[in-house]
Amino acid sequence: MTTMKNSADKKTLRVLIIEDTLERQEALQRLVKEHAWVLVHTASRAIRLLGSYEFDLIFLDFDLAGEERGDRVAAAISGSGNAKAKVIVHSMNDPGAQRIAEVLPNAELVPFSKITKSNAVFRKLQQELQRGVDIDWGFVFRRELDREE
Repeated sequence: MTTMKNSADKKTLRVLIIEDTLERQEALQRLVKEHAWVLVHTASRAIRLLGSYEFDLIFLDFDLAGEERGDRVAAAISGSGNAKAKVIVHSMNDPGAQRIAEVLPNAELVPFSKITKSNAVFRKLQQELQRGVDIDWGFVFRRELDREE
């Protein structure tokens, strides 16, 4: 997959956000505001998009609106052209996140509470996403920098 670069030599990622809670939707949209993103709240809509478009980064929750859950989306990711996309499982449902990880062993399990832990963490994650999908989680969660805020 190729990502586009904008004028400041920052990468513009194609992002799929799969989340049904309004507060989390808004936070994830703010996180990726400098990128090309699509938001869906059901597994069935996510699966349709995964079959039609390629994404660089996918934020995936386990508990979604509708009858299907995030593990069903994970199965669709693994069988699609998005199998190599970076997947961040932001679910607060640990057993559900583990079910996704069984299907997508390379997915990164980062609960939503860690993503929004502080303004400093949020900003550092935004900075990392400007460089691409290879996120330095050590940098994002480094406590010394959080205390400087």
